[in-house]
Amino acid sequence: MPPEPSPFDFPNVRRFLLFRVLFNARFYYPVFTILFLDYGLTLAQFTILNAVWAVTIVLAEVPSGAMADIFGRRNLVLLAAGLMVLEMSIIAVVPLGHGPLVFAAFLFNRICSGLAEAAASGADEALAYDTLKENGLEAEWPRVLEHLGRWMAVGFFLAMIIGALVYDPQWMSAVLNAFGMQVALTQQDVVRLPVLLTLASSLGVLACAWGMREPGSFQATPFSSEQLRQSFRRVLQAGKWILEHRFILFVILAGMILDSVARQFITLGAEYFRFIGIPIGFFGPIWAGMGLLGWLYAWWARLAVERFSPISNLVLLSLVLFASLVGVSAVTSIFGLVFVLPMDAMMIFVGFFQSHYINREVGSDQRATVLSFRGLALNVSFGLTSVYHSMVIMGIKSGLPPEATQDPGRVLASSLPWLPVLLIVLLILLLWSGRRYIKDRKVLRQPG
Repeated sequence: MPPEPSPFDFPNVRRFLLFRVLFNARFYYPVFTILFLDYGLTLAQFTILNAVWAVTIVLAEVPSGAMADIFGRRNLVLLAAGLMVLEMSIIAVVPLGHGPLVFAAFLFNRICSGLAEAAASGADEALAYDTLKENGLEAEWPRVLEHLGRWMAVGFFLAMIIGALVYDPQWMSAVLNAFGMQVALTQQDVVRLPVLLTLASSLGVLACAWGMREPGSFQATPFSSEQLRQSFRRVLQAGKWILEHRFILFVILAGMILDSVARQFITLGAEYFRFIGIPIGFFGPIWAGMGLLGWLYAWWARLAVERFSPISNLVLLSLVLFASLVGVSAVTSIFGLVFVLPMDAMMIFVGFFQSHYINREVGSDQRATVLSFRGLALNVSFGLTSVYHSMVIMGIKSGLPPEATQDPGRVLASSLPWLPVLLIVLLILLLWSGRRYIKDRKVLRQPG
């Protein structure tokens, strides 16, 4: 009797896993802000560039999903890979210290990066899922997500450790000296190394995308102005479909709430670490260690979707996130790190649950479009939460003496209690609306 087929027997699934790992594990992440500044940008320019990146994703997210459903998911994945190569190439060669030229290069980089994120979002996942569905193995999707979470954790861990080490001129000098090269590198000598490593991995991303194939049931159509108009009509149709399928809308809204509040704290995590007394030299290993824990989180998430209902998973994640937010608000010592771990895990769990529930319910003809709506919703909710937190911080600053406002750690600590307040208010609104507008509530209470 032949053995049962495995989801990992299919090249599309294997390449999807490697594509995601290489696309997301970037060697410049541990020195992200510092790298921009060492290239010659100002902090204000850094803020502007991040805003451009976010706006690019929001504007391109859903249309790219619709175009993937029409012109082919492989084409969009190839586009994302090509854009990643382009975005890394431009900052790998731009001369350092030429202010306007460096800013223009990084502006181009951020636009390409945002377009690549939007193009890949949903299209790569739809390719892999439909490959399983075509072979009657869609029930194996949680296993694929579990493996993805594990290998992304390994990739993130390695990228954080290697990226931080190659950016340290003293460490790199010691390594080269060990091989008989008597050198004393400066920061300017190593500033491009994380970029060059990420450029090399982007070529691997391109190779994975090139090797993917559309499932036989999918037929892409040649480009035309009518097809472009159809892509925007498909966006409207997918939006209408989500509004009519209240369970999917509930899943997207729940993810928006949990992800945005957790991500808001994580983006400020470095300042919290400094406030509770953790030496800066430990920041990289801490984030890398948290990323490696994703290996366990993926296994827990698979068990949760198989054994617990969607509403049970929502309640569990909400309680964990609320307790973590209260913990970091109350603890001002190094022990506050204990409460940071669940918030870093929250985004992994949210992504896993949303992928499982949405792929289970949506049809192949609009899968990438609906998944792009999910990505758009997460980015919009994070932006709105950032605005809320910024307003809280400005209000706190206005009530502090001038000398106290110069301490960012104290200001951050004073603002943290407002995050669990926001979480509770949003969850109450979500549960009230779910109770009122979801007629078939059995779907919320059934595991799987």
